[in-house]
This record gives sequence, structure tokens and C-alpha cells, in this order.
Amino acid sequence: MDLSKQPPRSPYDDVGGVRFLARTIDKMRAHVAGTVGEYMARAGFSTRLYDLFGIDPDGFEAIVRANDTDDGVLAALLDHKRPTDEEIARLNQVVETWPEGNPEAQERHRTMLANAGLSHRTDIVTMADRLDLDDGREVPHGGRLGKGLDH
Repeated sequence: MDLSKQPPRSPYDDVGGVRFLARTIDKMRAHVAGTVGEYMARAGFSTRLYDLFGIDPDGFEAIVRANDTDDGVLAALLDHKRPTDEEIARLNQVVETWPEGNPEAQERHRTMLANAGLSHRTDIVTMADRLDLDDGREVPHGGRLGKGLDH
């Protein structure tokens, strides 16, 4: 995976029902290949996935290196720690709504939108929609899940 030529998958894409996992796998594959570019594979929101599976970035990297498929990565993660359905649902909810309820993170989000030349998209209130826009994906007014509100 060469993230200098194509973006990672959307934060909304899932592997095994876990949102953001597909994106994190893509970023780690690119990190391993030395083609991660501006993306972060070992920090940022991906650390929430590491926490979900009770693993650190080194452990996640080792699993990605050892498994060529998403299903293989998921199986190895589940062998390490099997999160409950409720834990997965909570993470998915955070992926879909972050930074809701966190004023400091909301301010960083707005700054990142402005820095990307997207300050006119006041309807984009979630990190996932902002990342999709950053990656060149079309995001409808109000956000992908229709939860966005003008702020």
C-alpha cells in the first residue's frame, strides 16, 4: 500500500464490524512498506483500536507483518483479545461522532478543516467526515451519516 498515491480506506469502512480498522490496517501496511507519507500509523485515532484489542503499536505492526489479509489481521487481533459487542459498538459510535462533546477536540477539528481549505464546510462536524474530505472522497451536506449540523 502506497499512501503517497492513494488514501487509506474510509474511517467508515470496517473489518469484522469494527470501523476504522480497515484504515488502520492500510496505514500500518504503508508504514511497513515505507510509503505512509503524511499519515500516522502508530498514533492518533488508531490508538483507540489498539486499546480495543489490548495491543500496542509494535504488536499491531507485528500482526500486520504476519498477515497478508484483513481477515488474518482480524483473527490475530481476536486471538490477542476479543472485545465485547458493546465495546465494539462504543468504538464505532466514537468513530461516527468524534469530536462531539469535546470542545477542545472540536476546536482542533475546525482548525484542521480551515488548514485544509475547507472552513466553508461548517456542516462537517465529525473527524470521519473530515478525513474522508481530506482523502478526496465526496461527503454530502450534513455529513455521511446525516448528523452534521452547522456550528
